[in-house]
Amino acid sequence: MALVNVMERIVDEKLEEMLKNEDCCKCEKCLEDMKAIALNKLPAKYVSSHNGELFSKLDAAKRQLMVDINVAVSTAIDCVATRPAHDAPQIK
Repeated sequence: MALVNVMERIVDEKLEEMLKNEDCCKCEKCLEDMKAIALNKLPAKYVSSHNGELFSKLDAAKRQLMVDINVAVSTAIDCVATRPAHDAPQIK
């Protein structure tokens, strides 16, 4: 197993869950922007084995970390929904 930031998978899952109830653009560019914004607000959790990944996911179940993930993902969705990058003027 390669080195993996478990937070990426958790954010992916949380984004998918939260976007079910959102009326906003869900194109690939917007999804990537949402993910990047959320991940930049959260600590990285790298693991290098399957056991490490499972342990980190259990560790991520801690209440405060889950609150932080929810806030980061919600903020990212709001930010991108308000100003999607694909609608912004391109810098040349």
